[in-house]
Amino acid sequence: MKHIYLLFLLITLNSCNKDNTADHSDGVSYSDSYTDIDENYNGTYCAEVEYYNPNTGSTNTYELDVEVENGYLTQINWPNGGWLDETHFTSEDISSGECSFSSDRGYEYTVILGEKGGGCYSQGNNIRDDVNQDTENTTCSICGDEKHEYDNYCYSCQRKIEEEKQQKIDDEEERQQRIDDEEQEQQRINKENNE
Repeated sequence: MKHIYLLFLLITLNSCNKDNTADHSDGVSYSDSYTDIDENYNGTYCAEVEYYNPNTGSTNTYELDVEVENGYLTQINWPNGGWLDETHFTSEDISSGECSFSSDRGYEYTVILGEKGGGCYSQGNNIRDDVNQDTENTTCSICGDEKHEYDNYCYSCQRKIEEEKQQKIDDEEERQQRIDDEEQEQQRINKENNE
């Protein structure tokens, strides 16, 4: 009887832990208080990743695999084999099941851990495409520095282009002035010769 009571108690406690998760329409459970991660906080997890680019105002949420080491988010994996890792952001404590950070390009991410094991690439190509599009829209095509989405070039390149245009205008005015001076000099010489 004692064993049946203990078994009943374990089943009840186990079902209470499962009620603690929020069920999203995508079929993956993301925990509110995140009690599902293992004691070591290591491994690959399916995660809800919210991406926000403050330069363009674009924001989206995706399901991606993430890597966690010793309770710290270390990498977000794209479905094509690419990744965003600690060379682009400072590793964040995710032992509570959630963390937020900014990448080296100023993009903001919020990551909520889901089930351990990964393999949740339902929309991974979309985030990669969005990030690539935003990066293209905010990268100067001349030098590769950041620019505002609505500008064609970064401030430095735009200034250089304007200076080059002004230099061409100045050079043309100077050339025209020399031509005018030469014509005036020729007219003066012709006038002197006719007198």
